[in-house]
Amino acid sequence: KTMGANLEVVACLAGGEAGVDAADEISEAMGLLSNGTLRDSNGAILNRRDKKIQQELLRASGMRAVRQAGSDKFEDVEAFLRTESYPIVLKPTESAGSDGVKLCPNFEEAKGHFHQLMNSQLVNGGDCGQVLCQEFLRGKEYVVDHVSLNGVHKTMMVWVYDKRERNGSAFVYFGCVPIEADSEEAKLIIPYIRKTLDVLGVKNGPSHGE
Repeated sequence: KTMGANLEVVACLAGGEAGVDAADEISEAMGLLSNGTLRDSNGAILNRRDKKIQQELLRASGMRAVRQAGSDKFEDVEAFLRTESYPIVLKPTESAGSDGVKLCPNFEEAKGHFHQLMNSQLVNGGDCGQVLCQEFLRGKEYVVDHVSLNGVHKTMMVWVYDKRERNGSAFVYFGCVPIEADSEEAKLIIPYIRKTLDVLGVKNGPSHGE
């Protein structure tokens, strides 16, 4: 109660990426407006922030997805690292931004970064649960910001990242450049991101799709 008025909780949305999982479970348990949990066919909760799971769900839905292998054990990804063309990108499955992301030019460097990640902590807290190894996608990197309500997605902004190599890292942010929503690039990217949100079960709140 505040000043004699009854307040009703109507939604539970995360204020930052680190709180997404908790907000999803709390909102589902309380029957509030939010995204709830994402579950597989057996009813097990899927971690929609896990980049490996994201790509698997996209591939299963018929959308374009990257070649990848991920695990907490090096022997599970070794064959991929020995057969995929280099450079290869390694990252924590729950990385935020460029946290722990490295472009590895050869097998030995990829192996070293795998073990380094498995013994490190993430920016958002917690240990690195698994390492994801992915093919390197060449070209510009775009991001689309949406706000959604009941599965209706409204595009707020489309950006292209200005990332360059600096200080030993291949992915240093120099800035974001906005692009017109009616540009040819945006016309291709926005529908893809909206379908991605649908596949991941994101129906409410803000999103940042890369």
